[in-house]
Amino acid sequence: MGCLWICTSLLGVAAVTAHAEPAWRSAVDDTIAAACAVRGLAARKPLDVRPMAEFEGGYTSGIGSVVWQEDHAEQWRAGWCALGVYCVTKRPAADAGTNNRSSPAGLFDTERNVLFVRDIASADAKNTVAHETTHALQYQNFPWLRNVHLWYNRDLAAAAAAAIEGDAHVVGSFFDAERQLYLCSMNPDHATANRIRSHGWQPHSLWAYEGFGHVFGPEPALKRWLAGGASMDDWLRDPPLATLAVLRPEQTPEVDFIDLADDLASDELTGRGCVAGLANTAGALGIWGLLVQHGAATAEQLPAFLEHWRGDRFLHIACAGAAADELAWVSRWRSAEAADEFATRYRAIAASIQAHGETLGAVPTPFVRDATVVVVTPGLHETVARLAAAPVRTFSRFSDWLASGCFPQDECYASDAAVPTAAGSRHLCRKKMARPARFGKWLARIRAARAVATVPQAELDIAMAAATELAKFCAVNRADNADWMQACRATYYGVHYQAQLLRDTNWQLLPYCATAAGMRDWYRTTYYAEAEHADEVPFFRLYGPAFAGRALAEHGIEALTALAAEPPLSTLAIMQPDSNPTVDFMRLPRAELAALGCEIAASSVQGILSVWGQLVDAGTLAEEPTPPAFFSDWRGDRRAYLRCGEDEGWIWISRWASENSARAFAALAAKPANLSTVQSAADAHTVWISPPTLATAKTALQEGLEVRSYSTFAAWRGEGCFPQTSCN
Repeated sequence: MGCLWICTSLLGVAAVTAHAEPAWRSAVDDTIAAACAVRGLAARKPLDVRPMAEFEGGYTSGIGSVVWQEDHAEQWRAGWCALGVYCVTKRPAADAGTNNRSSPAGLFDTERNVLFVRDIASADAKNTVAHETTHALQYQNFPWLRNVHLWYNRDLAAAAAAAIEGDAHVVGSFFDAERQLYLCSMNPDHATANRIRSHGWQPHSLWAYEGFGHVFGPEPALKRWLAGGASMDDWLRDPPLATLAVLRPEQTPEVDFIDLADDLASDELTGRGCVAGLANTAGALGIWGLLVQHGAATAEQLPAFLEHWRGDRFLHIACAGAAADELAWVSRWRSAEAADEFATRYRAIAASIQAHGETLGAVPTPFVRDATVVVVTPGLHETVARLAAAPVRTFSRFSDWLASGCFPQDECYASDAAVPTAAGSRHLCRKKMARPARFGKWLARIRAARAVATVPQAELDIAMAAATELAKFCAVNRADNADWMQACRATYYGVHYQAQLLRDTNWQLLPYCATAAGMRDWYRTTYYAEAEHADEVPFFRLYGPAFAGRALAEHGIEALTALAAEPPLSTLAIMQPDSNPTVDFMRLPRAELAALGCEIAASSVQGILSVWGQLVDAGTLAEEPTPPAFFSDWRGDRRAYLRCGEDEGWIWISRWASENSARAFAALAAKPANLSTVQSAADAHTVWISPPTLATAKTALQEGLEVRSYSTFAAWRGEGCFPQTSCN
């Protein structure tokens, strides 16, 4: 017999042996309990979880992560090769594990209720554990899903998997910040196209059926989650009957289920050693894949006539000898025109189909009978009328199909009531946990993002033009101020970047879905995945989009234009937008220093970003995601390199909002070995760091330093961009 189709449904797993309590057990228990709380269902049978290494099953290309008896796997391959699509030879045993889909992140065994998880001890496994726990809850609370049997109807299995996998993806994504952001940012009008692109999915790929639920299920499942109530449960009670119902949900067509008698082989092909092989349904998806495989359609768009598919069934008949097999295939359509279109396209590629699979003894021929198309190889030409009149039953709901006995199967799995809840197992979602408040907040964020109206192009143009003007202003008014330049670059780059996202329908929800930290993580992962340290990503690129995105999400498109017109004055304000610190700008007494024979060779503002980096590089501070809390008290600094005759060196002046913070910085700055020759002193809120040889120059600086404080860009610009004499 075959296996239930789902990337996580398995049979034939060896009995679980006793194990010592592993270190990962507690964390996995907590994740299972949390997943139960999120999903809102009880585990009705004992659940267990094991590392993937203990799974003794295998993988058959084109079938999925399931265990098959070898004759069934061969029958499966031969049947699809006869149809002319999803045809693959058996992979060598040595090749096992080289394909990432041969070692999935997780699997669920429906028979033994065991979750198998790869990298189980990793923190990244939470998403997988939650995903597979959801599958366990689905099959225990909706046992009729076991009738989604790929051996009998691959199209139905793929369609129902949209509900099964979509539900699990929503729950699992909650346990992974990156997936949370990804799912939220999917524009509902383009979600399917985005997921197709991100998964590399194509209708004719070997993975087309197996991946269908993962690609096409999350968006409709998310819509049901957002609708609240029992909407998701209702979908699992009545999942879609055909892939066409998922690809074109607005049509929700009735589906014809067709019964093709297996005795065609004995009745019509006596004496050739023929036996019935795979009987299955291709569906609109399989026909689309077939046409793409042989150049009769494109992978980018479902052919219009396939929207009129009503049902199909094929039977592969294996006969003695090489390339001697026969094929019978009946498809039903909603119009004679659609039937004619299919037959016309099929005739054009029939020879290619025979050559592709190398199993059929001759080229198959399509025969049109009103809205029915019968495709047969020459040995079955006499059966066309019989095939066209094959028994058909029509269903519009999964539950009605179950009530029929799962026609044309011989019988259904038991599907009446949910399994009673068991007791006493450690993995029974035993912890009574309320649904995490964060889950509700995440769904609320998604709703809010989807409720945002599209920003008019004219407003985006205004924001981008303002960012361009700010970039020009920054370039000519940086006034030896590296910190201001970094803050300015972050502002105009962030404004421009967010405006670009809003222009792209694929990404226009991202700014409303991401927190500042989430945007930084997304940006780093997307563009700088190989970076090991924070300083490998330019500050303005990492913090700019997050800074501008926060303003956009809170105040709308007008906030972007406002930022470009009124940027912050320091990197501290970029990293901590709520602080909005007043900044002390300093002008050095050049004339007084010159009178002492001192020349200022270099001078610039370091800013809190540079101060942080220098102390980390010097080993004074450990590398952490955020700077020390007292850094929020930075109010300004200037570092100057002085040459006074034979004496030269750096003098560093920094100002702080509190004396405690000034002293804390002074203590850190004096620690590194390369600063052991400097003198550090906290004078009220100011820290002076200078070598003893420049004591006279330091005194002149203390007496002649001019300091002006600004809280806004407008005020600073209004006074001529001090310490410049005027703005450029």
